[in-house]
Amino acid sequence: MKEIRNSPAGSPSRRAGAAAALAALAPSLLFGSTAFLTWFNARAAWLVVPSALGAPYGPPPLRALPVGGGPWPLFLADLAAVGVVAAVAGVLTARAVRRRPHAGRARTALSAWGAFALGTALAGVLRGAAPAALMGLGPLGWGAHAAGGAVVGLLWGAALGWVCAAATAAVHRPEPVPAR
Repeated sequence: MKEIRNSPAGSPSRRAGAAAALAALAPSLLFGSTAFLTWFNARAAWLVVPSALGAPYGPPPLRALPVGGGPWPLFLADLAAVGVVAAVAGVLTARAVRRRPHAGRARTALSAWGAFALGTALAGVLRGAAPAALMGLGPLGWGAHAAGGAVVGLLWGAALGWVCAAATAAVHRPEPVPAR
């Protein structure tokens, strides 16, 4: 029984990483819902302004089909961006817990928050460059759209990172500090 309990699959770093990766999907599922987007945009319309300038809106949406018959390459870029956010949040949170197993819940939660923000910034690069490639812009256009996507993604990640932070804090149990 001790072999099962002490197996690496149940290690604190894997638990925290899995919690962060799964929690990173929650904002994507929410922003993938047309009903939520309609409700949210009616109440916070000023958040749509950067997307009118070409920056991606919100965290990458997770949905089954493109909205309104949109282009499939952009839909696939959004799905890849969701994978990037979940992978970056999970891997970096697990790494933080592995490097500092005695860290408390607050430090682990802040690590997850930062990992989610970095993941949404990287996803913003992908989501910003995809429309630029479809429009046939040159390297300057790709770079400008990717940079705008990174900035907007970082801002959305900072605003919504508390979801990953709360999930990670809920599952993290710091290892006791060894007696000296």
